[in-house]
Amino acid sequence: MVSELLKGYRMLDLTDERGASCGKMFADMGAEVIKIEPPQGCSTRTIAPFLEDVPGPDRSLYAIAYHAGKKSVTANLESSDARALVADLAAKADFLVESFPVGYLDSIGLGYDELARRNPRLIYTSITPFGDKAPARDYKWADIITWAAGGMMYMMGEEGKPPVQMSVPQAGLHAGGEAAVASMIAHYPRQVDGQGQKIIVDMQACIVWTLMNEQAMPILHGDHIRRSGVFTGSAGTRRKMIFRCRDGHMSALVAGGTVGGASTKALVMWMNEHGFAADWMLEKDWTTWVPGMFMKLTERDNFEINDLEDRIQRFFLTMTKDEIYEGTLKRRILLAPVATVADIARDRQLKAREYFVEIQDDTLGRKLTMPGAFAKLSVTPVGPHAPAPRIGEHNIEIYGGLLGISADRLKSFSAKGAI
Repeated sequence: MVSELLKGYRMLDLTDERGASCGKMFADMGAEVIKIEPPQGCSTRTIAPFLEDVPGPDRSLYAIAYHAGKKSVTANLESSDARALVADLAAKADFLVESFPVGYLDSIGLGYDELARRNPRLIYTSITPFGDKAPARDYKWADIITWAAGGMMYMMGEEGKPPVQMSVPQAGLHAGGEAAVASMIAHYPRQVDGQGQKIIVDMQACIVWTLMNEQAMPILHGDHIRRSGVFTGSAGTRRKMIFRCRDGHMSALVAGGTVGGASTKALVMWMNEHGFAADWMLEKDWTTWVPGMFMKLTERDNFEINDLEDRIQRFFLTMTKDEIYEGTLKRRILLAPVATVADIARDRQLKAREYFVEIQDDTLGRKLTMPGAFAKLSVTPVGPHAPAPRIGEHNIEIYGGLLGISADRLKSFSAKGAI
């Protein structure tokens, strides 16, 4: 069932991995998303892994996931014929998202100013590595560069060792998500005054936004969190966050105060049922226990933190992730399993919410299990309703039907390498 949230709206998607998720979200919300890619296909189609480990433009799991529900037309932007076709499509579009080097589309007549003259309603979103202002606008991009420049990579790794990269490239996914949000924010005033606008998404800034509380630490505490592996904290004060269990790892942070203290007390009482709690833990008023990450700790504070973390570790080693998680849900403890891909695939909550959906792909001759709705709405469905398109699968439908280009002319364009 196709969502009707954005039914009747059209987006042109001229992105690669720096923004594929933006068009995906719009397609999930019911917009007609036309992916414009080179005749040889978008670079996202070469991203591994591939379905059943067999490479091919229709078998990249990245492309299968992030182009689901879109339509594909081909356009060689080095060709004046192709550029004219894209400009004609933009005249009939409501949104456009692109991730070309800053200034490139302007140089070939497909920049915002040119397209907005024909279509003042167009919301034109550009995803850039470092914004559109000199000198950073011309800096080279790679996922690892964005993670490092955005600050997140500084936090990742072991104390005293170099930082490490995120396991799977994700900067483009954050940028695509922010591009989708920004485009929808711009859509709100357009419904009043009918005017579109240009949006610049800075990928580095998108990563800065993922730092959460780390950004405020220097201002609020006069210090910053260090790279410290399974611990979190600053110089001289560390808290363990990752604990081993029988079949993996759990994430937990011992804390005091009204909320954190209630969680820690519940964990201590659970540990006591199995003989792992010390007497001092049972006598402690955890709601008033507040040795923060940047406080100067007393000898007693350090003893309590170390003893509690050691006992938690030994307690968790007696159970599996599922057993610990079930226990924490019953006792309202602030804790989460460190999930593997396999854990997520069999997660009972996601199954109960019917998060994963099956999409029939006739080209591949099979059903594909896909990530479903990014949000559950009470009336209007959200989520992929069609598989990822083949390269140029909708050339005739879009160029012929929407723009009224004759079949003979399309053949001519194809023969000249324009589409």
